[in-house]
Amino acid sequence: MADRSENIAPAFLSNLRVVLVEPKIPGNIGATARAMRTMGLSCLVLVKPVDFRTVPETRWMAHGAEDLIDNAAVVSSVDEALADIPFVVGTTNRTRGIWLNPIYNIDRAAALIAGVVQKQTVAVLFGREDRGLLNHELQRCNLIVRIPAAMKYPSLNLSQAVMVIVYEIFQACLDPPKPVRLRFAKNQDIERISYRIHDTMRRVGFTPHPNEETFLRAIRRVFRRSLQLEHRDVATLHKLCNEIDAYVKRRGE
Repeated sequence: MADRSENIAPAFLSNLRVVLVEPKIPGNIGATARAMRTMGLSCLVLVKPVDFRTVPETRWMAHGAEDLIDNAAVVSSVDEALADIPFVVGTTNRTRGIWLNPIYNIDRAAALIAGVVQKQTVAVLFGREDRGLLNHELQRCNLIVRIPAAMKYPSLNLSQAVMVIVYEIFQACLDPPKPVRLRFAKNQDIERISYRIHDTMRRVGFTPHPNEETFLRAIRRVFRRSLQLEHRDVATLHKLCNEIDAYVKRRGE
């Protein structure tokens, strides 16, 4: 007889959000909801999705998780989806990228995610079916993960990728490490301080090389790579910029 014993999903998994960026296939949205239900997750966010609520395929594939479809949040941009999120996990099938943080296999990263999600909201960001997450979206992530696969064809279907990644996180949460005590800065706060530093550097006469967007990417990468930027750290950086701006203003008078 098959073992019918069940694992109870930890209550703190309610802090985990699954975010799909521009999904084009209603069935993938439904299958994602079913995968989430199986792993004890309940918060689904969709960025500019295809029409899915009126498509029968969505509900067929969501069997047993129709309420996740009904309650899914629909937003117009990745910025909106991540605005209040302190820790963002991006997904990719790449193995490296010039402007990206290190890319970890999900089985290595799951324990870290389990440590953060016990006390703070975590979003796992999944890309489009045809081209995944774009570089500027991956640059918004604290952590980037991939699913190891045979290199001849390493790409999984969207809902399959969701299933594998949330399964690994679920398993890590059954016997979780100690909670991460750091209070990570929210995504919108990191964006604000990145632009603030950029503006302050311009005031002192700094010329970004080779261009301003590359400099902004470099600032974001420094912040994301540390994995330890807290709200109070952002406040300190704003104070530093205030002092520099005030000094530049006095010199110009």
